[in-house]
Amino acid sequence: MYDLIVIGSGIGGLTAGAMVARHKKKVLVLESNYLPGGCCSSYPRKGYIFESGATTLMGFDNHQPLHTLQKALGFSIVKKEIDPSMTVWMDGQKILKPKDFEAWLGIALDTFGHQPEVEKFWRLAWKLSNIVWKISGTNLRFPPVSIKDLAYIALQNNPWDAFYLKYAFITTEKMLKNLGLGNNIKLRRFLDEQLMITAQNTAAHTPFLFAAPAICYTNYSNFYLPGGMISLPKALHRELRWRGSELKLRRKVVAVSKNNEGIWSVTDHKGNVYQSKTVLSNIPVWNLNAITEGKLSQWAQKESNRYTEYRGAFTMGIVTNDTYPEDMTLHHQIILPEGETIPHCGSTSIFVSFSDRGDTIRCPEGQRVLSISTHVDKPAEWLHIPENYDAQKADTESYILAKLTQYLPGFSAQDIIYQIAATPLSWEKWTGRKDGTVGGIPQDIRQPLFTMSGALTPEKDFYRCGDTVYPGQGVPGVALGGIIAAERIIKSGSI
Repeated sequence: MYDLIVIGSGIGGLTAGAMVARHKKKVLVLESNYLPGGCCSSYPRKGYIFESGATTLMGFDNHQPLHTLQKALGFSIVKKEIDPSMTVWMDGQKILKPKDFEAWLGIALDTFGHQPEVEKFWRLAWKLSNIVWKISGTNLRFPPVSIKDLAYIALQNNPWDAFYLKYAFITTEKMLKNLGLGNNIKLRRFLDEQLMITAQNTAAHTPFLFAAPAICYTNYSNFYLPGGMISLPKALHRELRWRGSELKLRRKVVAVSKNNEGIWSVTDHKGNVYQSKTVLSNIPVWNLNAITEGKLSQWAQKESNRYTEYRGAFTMGIVTNDTYPEDMTLHHQIILPEGETIPHCGSTSIFVSFSDRGDTIRCPEGQRVLSISTHVDKPAEWLHIPENYDAQKADTESYILAKLTQYLPGFSAQDIIYQIAATPLSWEKWTGRKDGTVGGIPQDIRQPLFTMSGALTPEKDFYRCGDTVYPGQGVPGVALGGIIAAERIIKSGSI
């Protein structure tokens, strides 16, 4: 018998579990995989450590979720700040993205034109980004579901900040037009690709209020984790164990039910049954209805039907000799020429992350591990092409390797020591996420962020977090979602 059972060990679930466990509650986290972390993890292969999903890490600055989490739990994690954190390759130009905003503004003006309107755009984005982080960190009962929640939110916020809510109803594209930048094609293309890797959508659909922190995330502290991103879920796992709670791996949840006494039974694929007063789902909304029943399953299906647009990923892990310049950044985005798309994916950019030079946990000295990813617009299509699958996969790999050779200084296919590739089919097998989805629900003006469902469900003792729950995707986003869920659970008094 547990106080709380968490389904899924993604960062949201581990965060919520650890935050509840600190209140001397007994928590059990069940994970279908053999490693914790979900889409923020790392895995060993042939003596190397590859990233399974997320490769960038921010959120440790004031008002940001990982800062809140570390402060609440008192744990530490070995991390190395990187600055500049990213290089964007576009139209033959190298665009550095440093942490210092004024330094970035100078680069932006050089790149997109020395116009007052360009400066105004970036200064407004930076201001909004800081406001969003400040507000989101104090509104732990968002979205509100009662008068009590509304009163709490009203007391937590500066009334003047409500002025900026208008930007939640203006797309980034519309913002550019309002500032007279509608014809600045280069800036628009740049924003489209930056938003695609952070908000899962383009400027035409992403509300500017939520685009602002997405396009400014490199202006905050960004970190590299020696040994891989799995260091974060491992740290949260240690917090659970230290507080007397558990994480069980290789335990895929297949059924959740509630008896007449209000006790939940959670059954794994091996037939083990665990009982709890409260359950927290950290799996995507598209997976939830399959393991639940009654009104909860019906609600989950209805929620799934609200979000029919989602994306997958084509990823590669490559080990090469270290032939790269000394000053090369760890993260790169390659924006393709106009009109060009990656075969069988529909995407127009490639994201590349390097292991840090000297990180001998991930590879031997003198070698580097590269994590490469690009979006797949219709991931389900990769699940239904058995006769063409291998050829399509090889075609995509060859195209990406050619682009890496063209754009990345020092990269040569001749220096490749080992490589693997993963499609949405691989992602579905690895994470269990329907159709191999990544990144959660795209931010869209047609379904604004604040209309997303929060931690609560029709069952008062069944909660949710993760990238298909407010506030959505990214490591800081799902960590905040976990903090919100834990706050709801503790304040409910049900455990």
